[in-house]
Amino acid sequence: MTTANLEPGTYTYEQILEGLRQGRWLFARIRAASGRLNFLIGIAPQQLEFIAQEAKTRRVGLVLLGSRVSGPRARQRSLHPALANALPLQATRRTPSYTFPGAEGVTIDKTVIKEHGLDSVHTSDISIILLDPENRPGEELERIAARMEKRLRMLRTSFPVKVFAEIDGKRFRSEKEFVAHGASYLRRNASEQKESALRTAFQELYATVNVPRPLFERTDFVNACWGALLASVSFSIALGFHPIVPAVAFLFGLYGRYLARLKSWIADAPADSAWTNTLALIADAGIGIFAMAGIIVPAAGYGIPLERILAASVLHTLSKGTIRLWFDKRFSQKNLDGQRKGVFLSLSVNFLIGLLTAYVYAGRMEAFAIQAVIAAVGLVLVYRK
Repeated sequence: MTTANLEPGTYTYEQILEGLRQGRWLFARIRAASGRLNFLIGIAPQQLEFIAQEAKTRRVGLVLLGSRVSGPRARQRSLHPALANALPLQATRRTPSYTFPGAEGVTIDKTVIKEHGLDSVHTSDISIILLDPENRPGEELERIAARMEKRLRMLRTSFPVKVFAEIDGKRFRSEKEFVAHGASYLRRNASEQKESALRTAFQELYATVNVPRPLFERTDFVNACWGALLASVSFSIALGFHPIVPAVAFLFGLYGRYLARLKSWIADAPADSAWTNTLALIADAGIGIFAMAGIIVPAAGYGIPLERILAASVLHTLSKGTIRLWFDKRFSQKNLDGQRKGVFLSLSVNFLIGLLTAYVYAGRMEAFAIQAVIAAVGLVLVYRK
């Protein structure tokens, strides 16, 4: 039976991923503030929805912080160069909250996820810090935090979920203020790092709930224009130019990060398996068939029969789609800058493959043969362990 509850014991991050591949656990997916997709260890999707609803009801943003959000310290240290020496691997205290006691003078290993029961100070917990854009009085924010923590005990998690109105005597109106505080925390052990690097690094360590974010960034539009240019060139060479091609390609580039995230989510990366990769490739093929058969071919009047569209789209997925999925899985696990870079590289590397696909649509058998070889390489990349 699949559950969000870990059995008693200690777990490395690799053991967590292997358990997910085997279907032992089902955790909610959540993105770190950096944009990296994580598993929320020990929290089911329905439980995360409950937490989000509590935040909306109280008109507060939430910051989720801890090993269950971004992995144990052994993983956290690998997420950004500035974190390599900034995060200690042991703790000597637990901070008390409204319904959970603290502890002093203990030795807590931070390299693994620890599941020793709700009452153990060694069990890995989750800390939730309130962001209050309304800047309500401290007493009112304390009441909100206390009530929320009591409500979240209804989740019946096997570990403490603590809610704090402030940390280190500071309250936060915005995520920007919280990041500044986090960067100062990292500076204690990474004094040689630049402030900008520390802020970027700290965003790997937490996730937000009920905190709005912009849909697009400037580089998304750059990727959209780049994709439109490349598609226009490849289609013009093989099939002739039509304005619908750059228009559709522009949208694919603009939403490239989100399409990559979708396929990475379907593949269940980084705990992907052969089956989940296959589902992601099927989704990729479906998107391609819809774009060609439903939009480009009718609008441009290319006159390509449906059976050739289906065959070319499947071959396109097995070649360009597999390599694109390989990019998607790797770069969607990175921060936002890494995701945008992944989209740009994917568009660029796949230009020649897209040109081959256009020739396949045009009925050129030599293009079919070359793309079949590329498909074999792409399948090896996607399905190797």
